[in-house]
Amino acid sequence: MKFDKLFFMLLAMLCLSGCSKTVLPSDDDQGEETGKHVPSASPDDEQKVYSVEEFLNGEFGNRYVWVHGYIVGACKRSIKQAEWEPPFSYDSAVLLADSPGESDPEQVISVQMVGKQMKEEIALASNPQNYGREIAFYGLKQKYLGIPGMKKHILASEWLDE
Repeated sequence: MKFDKLFFMLLAMLCLSGCSKTVLPSDDDQGEETGKHVPSASPDDEQKVYSVEEFLNGEFGNRYVWVHGYIVGACKRSIKQAEWEPPFSYDSAVLLADSPGESDPEQVISVQMVGKQMKEEIALASNPQNYGREIAFYGLKQKYLGIPGMKKHILASEWLDE
């Protein structure tokens, strides 16, 4: 009987000593649980601000980049539902272009309005005065609304006309 107890205690100690914490990407201090990626760009790359045309034609991988353009419309669900002139009813995304009057879907990118603050400060439904304003966004290039753009992983924005 003592041998059985000793055997089970030894077995339990062996099993417990083999346990260790597995670090998953969401447990890593460099990323957040929301799935945000850590920028892999060098400081020189982070300073480059791409035009909409450069952004459309560029291959950036998982690297965060700056892109600037004029807000030329609002959209939700698909580029086919784009609103190109006021009044605007969508606050899900804005459309950026290199020129303020652009309305060709192949010449614009979509930027998701991530969170309440972006919707309140940038989205055209709440801020029609932002139509035609120049702005820059820092994020990952991804397909959004059926066209190239930025969604979810947008870390910063900055008005360029102030």
